[in-house]
Formats: sequence, C-alpha cells, structure tokens
Amino acid sequence: MKMLVIFGILVMFTEAGVGLLSMNPVCRFNQSDPCYGAVGRLLYLQLPSEDEFKLKKINSGYSPYIFRFKKKTITLKHSDPRWQFVTDNSTMIISSAEKRDSGRYTLYTFDSAGSGRGIYHPQLVIEAAVSSVTVTDSCLSIEKRKVYCSSDGDNVHYNWTFQHTHPLADGIQTLLLDREAVGNVTCYAQNHVSHEHKTIEIQRCPEPETVTPTTPLNFKVTLRTQSGKGTSLSDKEAQTPTHNCNSNTQDHLSFQRDIVFVVVQVLEITVLLLLLGGFHIYARIQRKQTKKAAESKEEEVDEGLYTNLDQEDKKK
Repeated sequence: MKMLVIFGILVMFTEAGVGLLSMNPVCRFNQSDPCYGAVGRLLYLQLPSEDEFKLKKINSGYSPYIFRFKKKTITLKHSDPRWQFVTDNSTMIISSAEKRDSGRYTLYTFDSAGSGRGIYHPQLVIEAAVSSVTVTDSCLSIEKRKVYCSSDGDNVHYNWTFQHTHPLADGIQTLLLDREAVGNVTCYAQNHVSHEHKTIEIQRCPEPETVTPTTPLNFKVTLRTQSGKGTSLSDKEAQTPTHNCNSNTQDHLSFQRDIVFVVVQVLEITVLLLLLGGFHIYARIQRKQTKKAAESKEEEVDEGLYTNLDQEDKKK
C-alpha cells in the first residue's frame, strides 16, 4: 500500500504522469461541480491545505465521520483500504473507484487553533466507462435504412458523423438515412469519464427481390400404362421449374387461398342447409295435402250414405 501512495505522488508531480491524470481525474473538495470517476480507476481528491479535517458521507440516517486528520496525524483512518491519504500534499487517493463511493460528502476544516475554516460539500459520481461500441446497419424499406449504435457504460451520450466530417445527429442512438446513402458513418459514445467510437462503411441497399428462376426441381410422376394382361405401373421422371418468390407474396397468396377455401366451405354448408330446409317444408306441405284429401273423401262418403238413407225413407 505504501508503494501505491508513492506512485500516486509521483504521478501528480511529474510530467510523465500528465497522460495518466487525464484518465484518472483530480477533484477538489471545494469545487461546486460534481466530481466524476470511472469504475475500477484511480481517483484523486485534493483537500484544502488546513491543519485539521473531518470528513463524513451524508446518508439518509445517522452519518458518522469516516476520516479525521489533525496536526499531520490521521486520527481516524477510512475503513476501506482503497481510500489512502497522503499527508504531504493533503490528497485522498481512491485506488479503485466503485459505484458505492458515489454520494454527497461533507468536509469540515479547522486551523491549528481549532477554529473553523470552512465547510465543503463535494459530490462524487462514479460511472462505468464506455466500452464495446457496436454499430449495425439495416435496410428498412425501399426508401429508408436504419443505423443503430449501442455500447456498455453509464449515462452514455451518442453523436454521429458522416465521412468523418459532416455531423449527422446528436444525442440519439438510431439514425434514419436514405437507402441510397453510402460511405463511412461514425458513432461517438461518451460519458463523463471516457469516450469511444466505432466506424462502419455502409453500402447501397440491395434492390427489392424479384421472381427469378432457380435450379429445376426433380420429382417423380407415376404413370399407369396398359399391358397385355392387365395394368402395370411405370415411374417416369418429369421436371418443372420453380420460382423464388418473395416471402411476403407467398404469405399473401397463402392467406388468399385460405380465405377462398373458407368461403367455399361456408357456401357448401349454406346450400346444404337450404336443401334440407326445402325438403322439410315440401314434406310438410305434402302431408297436409294428403290429410286434406283423405278428409274430403271421407266427407263425400258420408254425404252419399245420408243421401241414400233419405231416399229410402221417402219411398216408405
């Protein structure tokens, strides 16, 4: 751990460390803007040059002190070994920042006499760095194409350029371009702690698919031929060309065939029901007519009988 502290001091005070400081930022406790750090990277917190410090992290409930320093002596060491304090230049070094380090802190400062010198409220924000930038391209229709950018990381902001010079859009992940657009498209992904980019070359979208002949499909047709003593079977091969149709057209034709089939079935059932209903009505009419004819015949017989009786009575 002592080697880590020495390394941190060397990075801060040598020109060779300038490049590393750009990756591992230095924050000051008296700055008004939030301090951003990357997950897994070093973070330097510069404290004011005072004789005494008291540091606490503000929680929803009770917030105890997490670090104390007085008269060049650490009186309360941070419980997490990742937090190391360099007394020579009043710098707190977080060796590997984690998201749980994020939050609002309060720093109390005092002079050698114990008089208050100032209270500071720094805000730490630890983000996952941008990585794994991916750009995909797809043709949506005969007029438009979609270019989509994605990445890992927290609070990522995206912007685009075409042919590395012409800005296209800012703050969006998806581009809609004309299908005729060709060239290099670059997606820039960045957050507060890092940035990455990815460039792809987009080609002209292919023309819409058309029906084209393909390799003939062989199949067997069984033909019945008449022989001397009976019927025999002989297999002969025939060939028919097939066509590569657009899948949407095939689906549409299949749907139309299904509708026609259903309509035909419904019509057949309707005709059958009409025939059955007509037959039933005809049978009822026939029964009524037969019954009425029988009753008329019976009345004629009765009338004939009564007429004969009347004639016999008159003769008497």
